[in-house]
Amino acid sequence: MKIAPYVIASAAVLGTAGILVASGTGASTIRGQLMTNQRISQAAVLRSNQALNYMAPVRTAATDAANTGKQGVTNLSKIPGSGQGWTTAQIANNAVTPAKLANPSYFAVVSQTAEVQRATSGVTVTAAKSGTSTYTVTFPSNVSLCAPVATVQTFSPGSGLNYGAFATVGPGAQNTQWVVTTYTGQTGTGTDAAGAAASGNQAAASFNLVVQC
Repeated sequence: MKIAPYVIASAAVLGTAGILVASGTGASTIRGQLMTNQRISQAAVLRSNQALNYMAPVRTAATDAANTGKQGVTNLSKIPGSGQGWTTAQIANNAVTPAKLANPSYFAVVSQTAEVQRATSGVTVTAAKSGTSTYTVTFPSNVSLCAPVATVQTFSPGSGLNYGAFATVGPGAQNTQWVVTTYTGQTGTGTDAAGAAASGNQAAASFNLVVQC
């Protein structure tokens, strides 16, 4: 029985894989395996590149130059600050917002015409007025299990003194909403603040809404 001769030549591909040129029995099988090894190596490089991109917030030119990876994995005990998390300086502005936290807190300053004048940084808050003094405030996440507190900022209708201005808060139609209703006491020049507060009426007002989760 005569066995066909073959010639093998190999070269490094991505540091570990080889290219084999062969003829004869089993050559196609060997070439197929080498191609598979090459694809695995390429996928590993892509995953490594992705990991480096995700680490961009804490990478610097100095740290990359100091640690090329040629020395393998450094023991955590030899890395200063390991296990302590990212420092404040390493976290980008607005990278961590209340909407991303497990227990977010929000605030919104709303005008009597339902304009959101100020709100939690990085958070989109909307408000809509209906009726005399009912405002629906919408937040970017579920706030139905949070504790809302609304306080009246100013009152503009009428003249004279406003007694006992206050606001009430109730759940909205969606779990991202709270409904605020503002009230004012009797308007006039009287001095009985307690009595005026008891006769409060709905009136449009600017208010502050804080939602603590």
